[in-house]
Amino acid sequence: MRENFKLVGPTAKVSVDLEKEVLETIQAMETFVKVPCSELVNTAVKRFISSHKDFLPSDYKKTKASQQ
Repeated sequence: MRENFKLVGPTAKVSVDLEKEVLETIQAMETFVKVPCSELVNTAVKRFISSHKDFLPSDYKKTKASQQ
């Protein structure tokens, strides 16, 4: 499972505010498993999107550019 965290597509920078406790937990995970924070957060957001498709508009479609 730990090998599934690699960033495989193009990346982009984003700035977000997190609760301090969430950030501290991510940092502890990063140190423990030696997986960069970006890869942990990317995986968490992918899982959130996968389980919350109801947050997307019904006409939302991925473009080819966003799939690469």
